[in-house]
Amino acid sequence: MMKGKRLLASGLAAVMAMGMLTGCGGGGDTSNSANSGDNTAASSGSQSSDSSQSQSTSNGEIVNLKWVTIGNGMPSNYDSWISSVNAYIGEKIGVNLEMEVIPWGDWDNRRNIIVSTNEPYDIIFGNGNNYVADINLGAYADITDLLEANMPGLLDLMPDKYWDGVRVKDRIYGVPTYKDSSITNYAIWDKELVDEYSLDIKSLITLDSMTETFETLKADKNDYPVYVKNDGLYYIFDVYDQIGGGTQILGVRFDDKDGRVCFTLEEQDIMDQLKVIHSWYQKGIINPDAATLTEGRVYNMWRVAQGWESAGVTSWGPQMGKDVVVQQIEKTILSNETVRGSLNMVSINTKYPDKCLQLLDMVNCDTKLRDLFYYGEEGVNFEYTADGKVHKINNDWALAGYTQGSFFTVTTLDTDEFNQWDEVKALNEAAESSVMLGFTFDTNSVSDQLANCREIWLRYRSEVMTGVQDPEEVVPRIKEELMKAGWQDVMDEAQRQVDEFMAQ
Repeated sequence: MMKGKRLLASGLAAVMAMGMLTGCGGGGDTSNSANSGDNTAASSGSQSSDSSQSQSTSNGEIVNLKWVTIGNGMPSNYDSWISSVNAYIGEKIGVNLEMEVIPWGDWDNRRNIIVSTNEPYDIIFGNGNNYVADINLGAYADITDLLEANMPGLLDLMPDKYWDGVRVKDRIYGVPTYKDSSITNYAIWDKELVDEYSLDIKSLITLDSMTETFETLKADKNDYPVYVKNDGLYYIFDVYDQIGGGTQILGVRFDDKDGRVCFTLEEQDIMDQLKVIHSWYQKGIINPDAATLTEGRVYNMWRVAQGWESAGVTSWGPQMGKDVVVQQIEKTILSNETVRGSLNMVSINTKYPDKCLQLLDMVNCDTKLRDLFYYGEEGVNFEYTADGKVHKINNDWALAGYTQGSFFTVTTLDTDEFNQWDEVKALNEAAESSVMLGFTFDTNSVSDQLANCREIWLRYRSEVMTGVQDPEEVVPRIKEELMKAGWQDVMDEAQRQVDEFMAQ
């Protein structure tokens, strides 16, 4: 375990990490009391960074690093913001940072070009969609043996099981963002309808339990109670760990201690839900154009989303322009996929892997720096209040907070009546770990078969997940095509590797 290794390496780590932040939540001196430990995770076991000393390379040089990430493009006040960031991190860890913030719509193409052509960068954002493939390309540095010396703060803040979630063949190539890193699904209901019909939403958990209510809403409101786009009710697969296969139809149920690899569409729980979805489509409960839509709509009578309960007040309700009530519908699950939703990797070509990790440790754990990345430039995008909270001056900040570092060291807003990050952290701590946590399917020997099978599923997915197709008719047809494409080879190889993992 990571913390066991830390005891063995403590002497070395103490020498190498001297001058770094030791523990999360501290911040440097500011003109006010903003970073005085008033926020979420900082109140427990944190240390001030006042004792931190400037750390640069062995000859005192400040090194240049480039971090590539996703967001709304480059901030309009980038030059002044990055100057304030560099003044702080240059003194603390001897780093001068350059950011490239790629717009959402350009991300996939630009990221692929950067990685595949070895374009110079030091740190790059990513997620589970590309993590293993990029590792197989040799794009990222193996940071396993560098963590103890260079990331003491994040090692203390984040439980070991989250590091297990990014292991590939027992090595670590990415730094996970410790946020809502487990998955909890909530049904989000329009409160006005809940009150009007006196709905007991605690009893409306399973799909079949909601059919009668949706039939009534359809008849009374002349609208679609379940309005979805082409990925449909995809959350039904969340109880299956995809084991790194990259497709919803291959997995191991998260609580199956036997580790049985299955074709998920044939599993009784999935098939039963697909039947309900198909019946909803036939009854007009689901919008008829769902399979062809690439965007949803703002208003929904009911929908399911990943999050936490207070997001109904802070996010889901305001986004819809309505008051909403929410109900958790499944257990909170921790898996490789949930942890890998936000990662930062160090380039195999960087000259300064230790500095990259020291920077990421500081972004995660130093509250002053965390706020600069999360909220923007102090005095331009936000300001601190007398009681140490953040007041947003505008909503112009272009960087995406979930891509950077932990939520649990962000200073709370002055408009927050409660600290929602406490709720998120509690969900993480209560999450039930998948039996496959730490396992990643090595697909090299069946890569062609798996790629062909993925494409077959993608051809059918929209119409299956939105209820257009009858699952009892279409699933056998899908399976027949899969078997011709080598599906059994994929299943057998996955099961062999899972059996080896479970036996360890």
